[in-house]
This record gives sequence, C-alpha cells and structure tokens, in this order.
Amino acid sequence: MNLFYALGYKEWIKTRRIIGVLVLLFAAVLTYTFIEITYSLRLEGAVHTWYSHIYQGVSVAPWFASLTLLAGLVLALTQFVPEMTNKRLKLTLHLPAHEIRIMSSMLLYGLCALLLLFFLFEVVLVGIGSLYLPAGVLRQLGWQLLPWSMAGIAVYGFTAWVCIEPQWKQRIWNALTGTAGIAMLYVSQYPGVYAHFLAESIAIAFLALLFPLYSCARFKNGIQ
Repeated sequence: MNLFYALGYKEWIKTRRIIGVLVLLFAAVLTYTFIEITYSLRLEGAVHTWYSHIYQGVSVAPWFASLTLLAGLVLALTQFVPEMTNKRLKLTLHLPAHEIRIMSSMLLYGLCALLLLFFLFEVVLVGIGSLYLPAGVLRQLGWQLLPWSMAGIAVYGFTAWVCIEPQWKQRIWNALTGTAGIAMLYVSQYPGVYAHFLAESIAIAFLALLFPLYSCARFKNGIQ
C-alpha cells in the first residue's frame, strides 16, 4: 500500500468516530435551521422574514459560525493530541519520507474532511433554503458562510500548530497568534462585510495550515 494512503487510513481510524459525531451535529443544526425558518415564515410572514435577513443582517444559519470552530478544534485535537501524548509522532516521522511530506499528508486529510463537511452542509442549506428564501437572502448567506468556513479551517491549523509544538512557551505564543488570526474572521457577522476581505480570509486559513509544518520540523530536530 502507498505510504500516504496508509497515513490517510491511519488518520481515518483515529477520527472516524468524531467525524460521525460532527456529521450528526451538522445534520441536527440543519434540521433546527429549517424548523426555525418555517416557523418564522408562518408566524411573521414572508415579507417580514425576508426583510430581517436582507436589511437587518439577521443570519439564516447563525449556529454555523460556532459549529465550524468546533469542528476544526475537535478534529485537530483528535488527530494530534494522541500523536504527542502517546509519542506516536516520533515513530511516524521515522517512516521513509521527509517529515514535511508526512505532516502535510496528515493536515491534508483533516482539510479534506472539513471541506467536505462544510460543503455538504452549505449545499443542503442553500438547496433547501431556495424553497423558502429569495436569491438575495441566499447570496448574503453565502458571504456569511465563507469566512466562517475559513475560520473552521484556520482553527484546525492553529490547533494542530499548538499540539505539535514541542516547547510549552512557544505553544502559548502559538495559541495567542491563532486566536488573533481567527478573531479577524469574526469582526462582523453582517452579510457582505468580508466581500473585500476574501483573499485575506483565505490567506489566514492557508497560513494556519503551514505553521504546523514549522513546529513539526522543530520536533524532528529534537527541540525541547
């Protein structure tokens, strides 16, 4: 079996239960969101509901803002805490491949899992939401979901960075840096605010996935 397929399978064995829990949690939030939409339409009427979303910035799916953070956090902890506490990472890095390629494969697994989870949630949300909401509301919803998705990926990368870092003092600095980076994606939840911050949002998530590679190299070099 290819080494990197084997690493992916190892990560799947570690994370399959928590991914199952996250799928159920996302499904529950979807169900609650549509119950809330239909209840609002019946109680307040379509005009008032659409007005609140378009002109007052009320989010269709406010729970998604916290759910992406939770998903990225628990997936990173599930992947990398056992690697450090059980000294598995030291063994993994002795495989016949460069440590950067090994760590990149582990991070790519987590990234793909999160992207798939977020994508399915958003497709179902927009697809079913189109039965109740006009295109303007769905367009604003898309601008809300994008920075929240980037925040979920960023918290995954930053959490992995903290877990892998071998020095406790540096871990504190990593955690503060990660918190500042994620906070930039939650400056405002009003739809469209991040339309001109798209490249920067993607850059924060991308950098968050690069930082663990640096700490992995420090770990491989025996820094304590």
